[in-house]
Amino acid sequence: MFIMNDKHYINTIEELYEIVNLFSECNNNEPLIYRAEECSKGGLIPSLGKVNSNNLRRVEQELLSTMKVYGAPMVDSRDINEWLLMCLSNQQGFPTRLLEWTDSLFNAMWSVCNSATKDCVNILKVQDCHKVNFINSPHGIENTKIFKATDCDFRTTKDDEWYSIHPFEKERNGSLLSLYDDQRYVTDLISVYISPSVKNNLLKELISMSALNKTSITVEEKMTNIDSDHNVDNNDKANKGEISNDLEVIVHDRKLEQYGRKYHQDFDFD
Repeated sequence: MFIMNDKHYINTIEELYEIVNLFSECNNNEPLIYRAEECSKGGLIPSLGKVNSNNLRRVEQELLSTMKVYGAPMVDSRDINEWLLMCLSNQQGFPTRLLEWTDSLFNAMWSVCNSATKDCVNILKVQDCHKVNFINSPHGIENTKIFKATDCDFRTTKDDEWYSIHPFEKERNGSLLSLYDDQRYVTDLISVYISPSVKNNLLKELISMSALNKTSITVEEKMTNIDSDHNVDNNDKANKGEISNDLEVIVHDRKLEQYGRKYHQDFDFD
């Protein structure tokens, strides 16, 4: 582990835990959440903030109105509110003011190390003063707030998932406030950087941890995937974004939804 220009770099999982434990102790052992991303491009700014528009408020209102019409079959109409609509919009790929986080450090590290573009894990302390009050409208928030996905969306199966919701910059409807620039989080946020040269070894460490041992695939087989075909297959894909996830342990049967109807991945929409 070493620090360069106030940035923490790690070489092993043990070094990561040292940073996390120290950060947690310095913050009275408050809960922590994590986000993997590419820090060099629009760090900690939600997808709506990257939309080219002079009036993001209007864009958001139009998108949520669309989701209210076409997403209604997904949930009971009695459960629909602005917070749930925003979560559903994010899940369906619409740009929103939400950033996804996880309370699983393992999942965040797996995401970084298995990506050609992501290079850091942001660590955020969850304080009560930062949590969302669902009584208030998401449109009126003035500060970045945090909430657990299951507190808003009963449909989600991701118990480790959290969101941060970001305000529009004051007197500006065309930009969102990055968490890096929010002074209320100066002491509650740190970033740990992972160099491409150490990702392979970190993956091996992660694979050897019991959290991934949920199938009959052995550690040796997984490590072989890393050392051989996985790296070869991804050389041609490195410039296109995410590395193909040959190392994924849990495989889900994807189902697509359109207007409340579900389709298996082998079928086209109407």
